Amino acid sequence: MKTVRPRHTGFCFGVRDALQLTADALRPGEQTVALGQVVHNARALEELERKGLGRTDQLPDAGGPQVVITAHGATPQLFQEALGRGLAVVDTTCPLVRRVQRHATELAEAGLPVTVVGDAAHAEVRAVVGWASERPGSEVVVVATEAEADQLPWREQRGVVSQSTFPQPRFQQIVSRLRLRSGSVEVRDTTCPVVNQRQREAVGGLLDEADVVYALRMQHERMSENWVPSLREYATWYQINGRRLGSRQVLMHPGPVNRGVELSGEVVDSPQAVITAQVEAGVVVRMAVLYELLAGARESQPDPDRPEIVKQLA
Repeated sequence: MKTVRPRHTGFCFGVRDALQLTADALRPGEQTVALGQVVHNARALEELERKGLGRTDQLPDAGGPQVVITAHGATPQLFQEALGRGLAVVDTTCPLVRRVQRHATELAEAGLPVTVVGDAAHAEVRAVVGWASERPGSEVVVVATEAEADQLPWREQRGVVSQSTFPQPRFQQIVSRLRLRSGSVEVRDTTCPVVNQRQREAVGGLLDEADVVYALRMQHERMSENWVPSLREYATWYQINGRRLGSRQVLMHPGPVNRGVELSGEVVDSPQAVITAQVEAGVVVRMAVLYELLAGARESQPDPDRPEIVKQLA
């Protein structure tokens, strides 16, 4: 059996640098807190927390702990407020996120209404809006879908930037719709090249190489604790649906499925999916293993070759 894996994995340079800057800022006996999650990686965050990093959603009062700005950036107003409170600040904003902020600011300063394509609830987008709104009278809006773009009022001129992690193909689709609502559009494609490459590998050629696609469940704790930017973004980037799954590929999943998140309803109910049979077989196997461990060991004669855990339970 051959397992197909993407060529590019691991931390990108922005995540790597943010983690290193944060780790370097931690000092024994000194309190340091991050304003949110430094990066979206549970294991890396747990390691930083073991080293003493705290987390908060509010800027500390004057005289409070050192503050880490996450890789997603922060508004200029927050930086100014931290300075006014005399707080030490460690800025781990990704350089490619700073690029989005810079382009949005330039468009706003040129007097253009600015449209940010991305998830309005994401920390990066909130920060970009903050930077673009610094100029008095600036007009800044956020859209994440073509339908939202269609609802915008007509503008003779419009500037457009993208959240760095927004899928580039969808960004281009939304820009096409924005052109219908504008006399002229100045587009700054600020999508992240690293993310673009990994998204193409994850949902493009990688799936095409596989005969069997085994999807994993998006755990509820990851959904509730914001380990991914948002469920809508996750589904947009990585959801396996009828467009991405080949007609001859077999689809597996351990269950239960979060419909509309890791898998679309159409593929869950398709003949290609063997999820129900897989789950039913898995229940039988689990019951057999549990019986062997808990009951079978007591009913059978001692066997010196039994695993140690079975010997302990016997």
